[in-house]
Amino acid sequence: MKNKIYRTLLVFLVFTLGESIFAEAKPLPDFNVEKVNWGTQRYKFTLIKKEEKIEMGSVTLSNKLTGDRVILTDEFLLRIEGKPISLNMMQVCLKDQYLSPVKIECKGKGDEEFPTFKATIKDGQAKIEGPRDGMMEIPKGTVTSAAFMRIVTQLPRVQGATYRYDFALEASEMNLKKEYLVKVIGKETIICDGEPVKCWKISQNGGGIREQLFWVTENGILQRILMDGSKQIDLQTGEPGD
Repeated sequence: MKNKIYRTLLVFLVFTLGESIFAEAKPLPDFNVEKVNWGTQRYKFTLIKKEEKIEMGSVTLSNKLTGDRVILTDEFLLRIEGKPISLNMMQVCLKDQYLSPVKIECKGKGDEEFPTFKATIKDGQAKIEGPRDGMMEIPKGTVTSAAFMRIVTQLPRVQGATYRYDFALEASEMNLKKEYLVKVIGKETIICDGEPVKCWKISQNGGGIREQLFWVTENGILQRILMDGSKQIDLQTGEPGD
């Protein structure tokens, strides 16, 4: 009986503490065009499996500012167990603190997890055309995973600073999740292509996902991402194949 009461109190404490941290975190800062240093960046995609690193392919992140919109284009070219898989995703976003999506287009090949569809978002509703035809609610303040890869480079680099946003969208799956916390852990030097690179290490948690880690240089370049503790992308500074 005592153990049951203890467990109940512990769950309540963890829940209350989590709610408190979320409430105390700052909202994401406003979009700042002066701090945009994105351009087009190519990354190496690596799978870390039992301490072995297996190069799977590449990820290219491209960005374009036009009028009151930001256009994000992500291209994944991977080979899994000898099978080529690709995903080309384009998002048209508002120039707000969330890079709120107004249009998403995905073209996938080689795997059902990389679908082909179009989504138009207006007045909090997404109209989806493709294998998953239908309507879906997209609440105000939703950040897509692709958009966060850009937002993270604009966060003020202050150790211990914590930010929040209410909704996250895995755009390639149109999967909506809730309550994300972002924390600037501090400075860390990592090794990329055999060279030390000074970065700010930033973590993201929420929606039941495993912690994601991001490394951003002082001048706002996304240098590395680690997802699920096993999927890593690293900025490539040379030509493909170097």
